[in-house]
Amino acid sequence: MLALLFSLVLHVAAGESINAALDSARAVYADRGERTTIYIAPGTYQEELTIDIPGLRLKGTSKKAPAKITWYYGHGYQYASMGDSPNYGGSRTRRWNASVLVTAPDFYAENIIFENSFNLYVSEKEAKDSLVDISQSDMPWTEKERPKKVMPTRPKEVGSTEVAKRAYRERAAAISFTETATNAYLKNCTAIGKQDALYGDQGASIYWKGGVLSGAVDFIFGAMKLVVDHATIIANVTDEKHDNCYISAGRSGTEDSIAHGMLFWHCHIQSPVPQRTWLARPWRWWGQTVWAYTTWDDDVLVPEAWHTGLTKGKECPNSYEYKSQDRSVGRPNWVTILTKPILPDGTKIDPKTW
Repeated sequence: MLALLFSLVLHVAAGESINAALDSARAVYADRGERTTIYIAPGTYQEELTIDIPGLRLKGTSKKAPAKITWYYGHGYQYASMGDSPNYGGSRTRRWNASVLVTAPDFYAENIIFENSFNLYVSEKEAKDSLVDISQSDMPWTEKERPKKVMPTRPKEVGSTEVAKRAYRERAAAISFTETATNAYLKNCTAIGKQDALYGDQGASIYWKGGVLSGAVDFIFGAMKLVVDHATIIANVTDEKHDNCYISAGRSGTEDSIAHGMLFWHCHIQSPVPQRTWLARPWRWWGQTVWAYTTWDDDVLVPEAWHTGLTKGKECPNSYEYKSQDRSVGRPNWVTILTKPILPDGTKIDPKTW
């Protein structure tokens, strides 16, 4: 037990490998139970990471120039570097193709940018990788795994933003948390994606303090217990037809048992395109989502702000707003506009009690 009072400290300089530091941290934790803090210098780190060490801390050394961790896997494309594991999205061990996958408790991150470039641009690593033609592949797909459509051929030019268009868009998370990733705390961090950015399983618990969350299609999603506290939320949309933004997609609990889901607390929403953004499109009709003290730039939100596109039109009664900028005018009748910061079950709406 005394070993836990001490901590290994590692430093990753620009151009070095975070995965190499993680290997050292795993060995020390397995040998002595010591927890590790890894300081990361400013720079871009094209690596796919798995955080499977309890109590691991990733700290960027500069708040003004955060370290960026980025990878490029996305649903619908089979890269040679994936080996023989079919890339079928959500139930893969990577949890929605996450660039960073957290599976251990008590993870802490500060001044880090988590990115999945798949729906944004062609990275250097992606350009050097080769693609397998899924339509001709002899991989052992099950019927559920086999993609339902053939995606367009991706460009190979480094930096190409052609892949940001809707035709290429598919599931690709920046950071994901499994059910064993409890008590995660991310301070002044950024998650950047388009379709998907931040995902969490039922059982995961995440506190996101400050920083930025950027994406478009249901990009903060899952069944986790999540608090987003004083963050800037950016709708990563363009004026391309039907390019809309649905910020959150919750599915906490079950049909018979309500569980606390997502709480957005004093967040501010920005968008480059007016009236293309919804606060929520619940993933299951019973999923719980709360937006409290929400503000946004002028003309950002679609007036109804809540959408039933993932529940086939079924109303989502565990949807709440409190003291929004427009006083929740125009919302569907199944959204509860609270007059006090207390849920019907008596839960106080506050990050400390969530």
